[in-house]
Amino acid sequence: MAQMVQMTTEQLQQLIEAVRISAANSAAQAAETVQTKSKGSFSNCPSRFGGQRDHEAVEEFITSIVTYKEIECISDEDALKGISLLFYGLASTWWQGVRKEAKSWNDVLALIRDHFSPTKPAYQIYMEIFEKKQEDSVAIDTFVCQKRALLAQLPDGRHDEETEIDLVYGLLNIKYRKHIARHDIKTFRELLEKGRIIEHNMMEDEAEQTGPVRGSKGTKRCTYCNFRGHTTEQCRKRKSAEDN
Repeated sequence: MAQMVQMTTEQLQQLIEAVRISAANSAAQAAETVQTKSKGSFSNCPSRFGGQRDHEAVEEFITSIVTYKEIECISDEDALKGISLLFYGLASTWWQGVRKEAKSWNDVLALIRDHFSPTKPAYQIYMEIFEKKQEDSVAIDTFVCQKRALLAQLPDGRHDEETEIDLVYGLLNIKYRKHIARHDIKTFRELLEKGRIIEHNMMEDEAEQTGPVRGSKGTKRCTYCNFRGHTTEQCRKRKSAEDN
């Protein structure tokens, strides 16, 4: 039979105290390890900013560093100290002059926006929206994306989606408006889906026109008026409709 170990009350208390101290030390070491691992910096951040005055470039840079800061668990204090690692060229020179104005992380983001991407007045944004219509060579996805990016710079709540579609629809190339009635679309998603179908069909038509044609030499056919002898770009009927 196993021999029983007898302990005095004092010995038992000492054993309990030793176990308690050991557990506390282990918890402290684990917390220190977690804190060390979670502390990050911008030293490995791939995003850099050179000071270009471009709204899209500025917003892309800010979105990137904000996301990196959250993923790497960088504190506001450390982010404020390390933000200079992400600047080069003009931006680096600018930061040397304004860094004392940044008392918090939010101040940094506000300073970047105010200097390199100041808010445009609404009338200027509208001018940029209506400045250019969709050209034949521009895909509908690209064109709509560009116009929606400008619309996003307007004050929040200025237009609902239906009104924004009204603004963009009139700028679409005639080859899309010819097949997509305004009352048939309620969202930009529907507009893009229908536009992609039109582009796909036009690509098939062009492939057939450039291929061998039985009984002929492959005369080109206009996809707008459906007559042979010229292309859509050369179509006088299309140009007249666009001018009107």
